[in-house]
Amino acid sequence: MKTLPELGDDSVVRVSRQGGVAAIHSLSRPREIEFAQCDTGQRRRICSVLEGCLPLDSSESGRGDQRFYQIEVRSRAGETVLKVPEDQAPGDLVHLWDKGQLL
Repeated sequence: MKTLPELGDDSVVRVSRQGGVAAIHSLSRPREIEFAQCDTGQRRRICSVLEGCLPLDSSESGRGDQRFYQIEVRSRAGETVLKVPEDQAPGDLVHLWDKGQLL
């Protein structure tokens, strides 16, 4: 199973929805979250969502017409890409993608 790199002020999380019958960029609606713009509580909640997605990561995502969420985590320590099938995505991940933030 993949692990998250250490996340600090320089970290960026990008969430997009991919796949489906027609690959239309506007439907992917990528969201980019810069940790430098987040307070400690927001960072903690985002990290919790990301850690919850680790066991859902699947290289099989996107086969056929299946949609999936692609999560790119970039930091000084490296980059991690997760692919989470849409039908298994936690509600907080969907909200993060939809609104670009958590409640």
